Amino acid sequence: MILRRSNLSQEELPRCRRVLFALAWLGLISLLPVHALRADQPATSAEKNTNENYGRTPDTVIPYRNFREPYLRFFQKVPPFRGMGRDIEPATPPKTVRVGVLAPSGLASDADLGREMIDGITLAVERANAAGGFQGIPFETILREDTGAWGSSANEIVSFKFHDDVLAIIGSIDGANTHIALRVALKAQIPIVNTATTDPTLTETGIPWILRCMADDRQQGYALAHHIFNVRGVKKIAAFRVNDRYGRTGIAEFRDAARRLRHPLRVELRWDRGDRDFSEQLDHIVRTGAEAVVLWGNASDAAAVVREMRRRNMSQVVFGCDRLVSCRFLKEAGEAAEGVVAVATFNPTELNPQYTEFHGAFQGRFGREPDTFAAHAYDGANILIACIREVGINQVAVRDALYEYRRFEGVTGRIEFDTTLNDIGPVYIATVSNGTYAYQRAEFTKTAQATRDTVPYRKLSDSPPVARVAHVAGTNREPNALRIGCFLPLGVREQSVIRGIRMALAEETDSLSGKVPIELIVRDSRGTWGDNSNALTRLITEENVLALVGSTERRGTHLMETMAAKLHVPLITFCDNDPTIHAIPLPWVFSVAPAREVADKSFAHRFELRFGSEATMEAAMGYDTGQMLVSAIRGGGATRVELRKKLATVHCHECASGAFHFDRFGRREELIDSTKKRIREERSSVISMTRLDTGGEGSP
Repeated sequence: MILRRSNLSQEELPRCRRVLFALAWLGLISLLPVHALRADQPATSAEKNTNENYGRTPDTVIPYRNFREPYLRFFQKVPPFRGMGRDIEPATPPKTVRVGVLAPSGLASDADLGREMIDGITLAVERANAAGGFQGIPFETILREDTGAWGSSANEIVSFKFHDDVLAIIGSIDGANTHIALRVALKAQIPIVNTATTDPTLTETGIPWILRCMADDRQQGYALAHHIFNVRGVKKIAAFRVNDRYGRTGIAEFRDAARRLRHPLRVELRWDRGDRDFSEQLDHIVRTGAEAVVLWGNASDAAAVVREMRRRNMSQVVFGCDRLVSCRFLKEAGEAAEGVVAVATFNPTELNPQYTEFHGAFQGRFGREPDTFAAHAYDGANILIACIREVGINQVAVRDALYEYRRFEGVTGRIEFDTTLNDIGPVYIATVSNGTYAYQRAEFTKTAQATRDTVPYRKLSDSPPVARVAHVAGTNREPNALRIGCFLPLGVREQSVIRGIRMALAEETDSLSGKVPIELIVRDSRGTWGDNSNALTRLITEENVLALVGSTERRGTHLMETMAAKLHVPLITFCDNDPTIHAIPLPWVFSVAPAREVADKSFAHRFELRFGSEATMEAAMGYDTGQMLVSAIRGGGATRVELRKKLATVHCHECASGAFHFDRFGRREELIDSTKKRIREERSSVISMTRLDTGGEGSP
């Protein structure tokens, strides 16, 4: 741009020069390359596409996907670190660039995996030093043992920081200990590169000091679920896992995926690490009728399970986690390993020049073939070394460089990072065939559109009510019988309720003329939560009741309203001390409480003659419930849906406890002046008819 003096005054010229100078600097800055966006990575912003599912979650396993978009999506942006420390430089160059390694060794749990991890890191550091280290300064690894004791990893991170003066840490394998280490690293501001923990919650903490270069249990669970249910067509699955955090967090992702793919687990059983007697668990698996078993645990225990299954001639297909893809599993399982299918975090048989070179170097250095943990540790160490070489020996700067990664090509293939810096690259399905593994690329799901078109989600409004399902075989009762289920804690008050219901049903039976009687089935709810759930389920499905009655207390009522909403059964409850019962407007719940008095003296007299005791309010409410249900059933409520409609649409129930109707939430609403109201309506009707007959000139 050329400035013409004739158009600017002497006062305006200096100000315009300053503005142009600032604009020029902004233009130069915009032309500079973005820091640490390497040649093998796309030049994209640190913020990921908000339309992409977190962790490449398949559409088919996203919860509530067919109802509405979530109010907020988590993990859509890379967590930032807004602290200081990027300008700190050492006073004198260090003799070595120290990297801490936290791994199990010796007699610790997973020591065999720790040895592979340590050797992979050692090889990467030795090769980096052979190439000049960092500006001529060699790299040095400081090993500290992850013993597995609670809190020991926190002490080791503190020692790394204040005793060893390490620049960054690689480790560890145990998920719980790595979680603890990460929280200490947040305080000490030390970046962590994890190469072995598959706990999916590790990178979801929002702590911006960790990168993981190995596929976690989320990726493994999605791939395994798709292969089992969509590719192999297996429907009935039993899960058998080790009883520790690795097994618990690992199988959770697969369990959720299986449920959302409409194939919930038949059973989930556990073994303690080191167990060799699995007879009780395997017997239970056989009883469930499972077609396949998913194992989640370490290689040695899983091999023992497979051997025992084959000894028992169990025909179930065995699927498993990535730890089954190891030489140890093949060796210890022997011939029993044939046909086992496991998910693998990389494919060593691919034509990858980097892996071929690594494989030869590792075998030459340590005299054995590398396994999965050695390869991922080698990649993690190389990622860290590359960042140190680029930004120097500043911990915050190394953290920043790690968090700018989007992709890395390593010996394990393509490593892709999501917004939590977790590896979401390809995973594989490995099948044991002729004593070795045959690999194939794993898919997570069918296309989203195809899935929605062929398997539409059945919403509540479209779901056929349980009342329309044929009677369940196995009960001794007549299939055409009319039944009401009563589920109460059988105390003194509740016995009065039951007497009132029985009295209403008995009076109705006395007036029958060839109709099928209505039966009352009573169950005691004074059990544990699980026992009550089972008893209530049997009452609804096996006894095929038309309606439920109960309970008088909060705990049982909440359980019953949940079952009523799930199975579409009308529920009449007597609980009067919990306003939250109708907080969620479920169209299946009606409350006859609170009632204030026994309004019908005739009922009180009949009750006393029949049972020899005074009629209480509980007895009156039970009698009212019986009368309402009898009237609704005989009036056309032959199914649960029709019965619910009858209860909800009656304008006035004139019963022993007074006149009332149900409001739009199913709550009892008293009609104290119902009789006067009816008289006024009848009188108005008479007046209208008189006026009609006299041409509008009549009078009452």
